[in-house]
Amino acid sequence: MQRDAASTLSRDIQHAVNHSPLVHHAQIGAANPFPPTGVVVRSRFEEAKFYRFGLHLGIDNFRKNRLALGIRKTLGKITQPINSYTRFPEYACMEESIRSFCDSRFNQLPAEILDVGSPKCFGLFLASKQSCTVEMTDISPLNLDEYRTMWEPVRAQASGHVRFSLQDARALTHPEHSFDIVYSMSVIEHVSGEQGDSAALSEMVRVLRPSGLLLFSVPFGSVYTEQWRKDFAGAVEEKNDGTFHFFQRIYDARALQTRLLTALTSIDICSIWTVWRRSNLLVKALARLGQNLRGALGAINPVLSSNVNQCAPGIVEGIPTSYGEIHSPEDLCGDVIIAGRKCS
Repeated sequence: MQRDAASTLSRDIQHAVNHSPLVHHAQIGAANPFPPTGVVVRSRFEEAKFYRFGLHLGIDNFRKNRLALGIRKTLGKITQPINSYTRFPEYACMEESIRSFCDSRFNQLPAEILDVGSPKCFGLFLASKQSCTVEMTDISPLNLDEYRTMWEPVRAQASGHVRFSLQDARALTHPEHSFDIVYSMSVIEHVSGEQGDSAALSEMVRVLRPSGLLLFSVPFGSVYTEQWRKDFAGAVEEKNDGTFHFFQRIYDARALQTRLLTALTSIDICSIWTVWRRSNLLVKALARLGQNLRGALGAINPVLSSNVNQCAPGIVEGIPTSYGEIHSPEDLCGDVIIAGRKCS
């Protein structure tokens, strides 16, 4: 059962903290080859395109705003414009789906797009390249304020528009049928509450217009696990209080069905992609570095992506995984990306 992020550590979590946590490993070998025979694998995700945009966004922010975000964040937007090598498959699959949807809207008004808590660089990319309006939301004002500042230097040259709003994914303030596209990139798994993830998805469907496009991604692995993280609350706020807070869910195929897909009763699923990572010594070495060092080495993220990330259509089980109940930078899991259209 999902616990609230503010609740006291339960006995099983406390045991995991005091001892080595149970770690789930996928069993891959001669008897279980991976990927399975016949699976069509994709291993390139337009890394250069997204990295260049993020880099230019960071440089333009420095030119226009100087150190308004503070030295650390200003430099970080340049040295690590895309915050992880794992992010590129989500960027690529979602951007392709959104671009195709927008291109099919002949003689219609520009698309109204709702972002539910996703990495903000992706929303700014969409608004820069597409004739659309992107409403970028977050539960934390800190995440909105810094990207509101970063949007200003590029706003005049953008094809679309951006607005920002503070929202709780479980209770969006918009009326039903407000948006042509609703997307959420690696956010739903962080929503707290026993049914926080399914509640957030239901809200996304509610505000989506008939025939509109729904997109979301969540972590995927061999065993459904609710992870906890020390000194980090709600997946957005550093607490440094020495306690463990709910961080995220990693879904298996059964949990995808029971917790998420059951909330999509009015959605026709168009595409499902499974993303996994190949084991790589450089990735393992980077995971052992501190957050600041990983940020300084962010320029290698596109290279890592093209050598580590792989993707195939459908739900692909048996992907390489290694993770436990306590979140670690060395965790290995995949992602599932789902696209669907709302029934008319």
